[in-house]
Amino acid sequence: MLRRRKSRLGLHLLLLPVLLFADDELDHLIEPGYQPEEARDEQGLWMEFKEMERELNKSALLVRDAELRNYVDGIVCRVAGEYCNDFRVYLVRNPGFNASMTATGMMQVWTGLIVRASSTDEIAAVIGHEIAHYTRLHSLQGFRKLKSQMTKGSVFDFGLAVLTGVSVPLGQATALLNYLSFNREQETEADLLGTRLLAEAAYDPHASYRVWYGLLAEEAAAEVKRENVGVFSQTHPNSEDRAGYLKSYVENRYGRPDVEQVADQGLLDILNNYYLLLMEDQLDTNRFGRTREILERHTKIGVEPGLVNYFFGEMYRQRGDEGDQELAVAAYTKSVESNLAPPEAHKNLGYLYLKAKNNQQAKDSFRKYLEINPEASDRAMIEFYLAEDGQ
Repeated sequence: MLRRRKSRLGLHLLLLPVLLFADDELDHLIEPGYQPEEARDEQGLWMEFKEMERELNKSALLVRDAELRNYVDGIVCRVAGEYCNDFRVYLVRNPGFNASMTATGMMQVWTGLIVRASSTDEIAAVIGHEIAHYTRLHSLQGFRKLKSQMTKGSVFDFGLAVLTGVSVPLGQATALLNYLSFNREQETEADLLGTRLLAEAAYDPHASYRVWYGLLAEEAAAEVKRENVGVFSQTHPNSEDRAGYLKSYVENRYGRPDVEQVADQGLLDILNNYYLLLMEDQLDTNRFGRTREILERHTKIGVEPGLVNYFFGEMYRQRGDEGDQELAVAAYTKSVESNLAPPEAHKNLGYLYLKAKNNQQAKDSFRKYLEINPEASDRAMIEFYLAEDGQ
């Protein structure tokens, strides 16, 4: 452990001079509106990417809600500046923390990125990093590397896996990670240029390292070894290393943050309006330690308590450890005190009371559930419980 810490400190010291001076020399390597040249291999790559994009447009995993899409599109366009029209942004329903970009300007943002953000600035920081990879031609270089390793059919299958995060065969997983991985120089370039794009778009450049500290907190909260890191963390530098050198760079260039970070209303509106969609997917991962860390973060930044406490209840109920039933009842009870509590909070509270043989409290909760949700698909089952004992 001591040796590892020493190594990370050495990396910070090694990279710091580069971070302090080299960013002024970095610039985009392609102009807005870039198109492949006829004589180059890019034409073939573009055709394959277009095929992938057509398939992605049919995917059931795409989020098509206008408000959510407009929120993400607005961040991308603001960071991208004059490159805005070069990108097609796809919001993919996947609880993982990830954003990626193909060489053709097809950007994918997973909903798990929104779930983990403490501010819109943090989402913009990740997007700025990906845009920098694109304009520095890293994405094109990576795909050429992949192309040399795989057949056309495999490339197509791989492409869909990259875009949606669905499972791929083990043999292709190695090529997938190789493609998504950039070397240290490329990652440093993307960090520096991406942070500059962030600041130029009037986002907080301090978000460039805060987002990684958030991931570190989530990793520390993992309850079991199977709660592995996601694709983004597997294919990018260690979060602790990145957070450390970016913090040094940003504070040197832009100064220390003026105020403590607070969540902006834009992100809070999105989380409050779409919390069930976003958090149900996270809960389904069964990564309870990570989910608890995310819920505690949402409590801190001011997400509607009725929604957050509902998912605390769901998490404890599904985990089922000793004492979790009591914790779930307490969380659901806090949730139903809010007008924005999901109807299911009353129903699940009723089931827990029923399990604990608190029949009258169970029936009170079931009645409240049907009162709020009279068209419930499980109404007949709930009425069966209410009819027991003639009550």
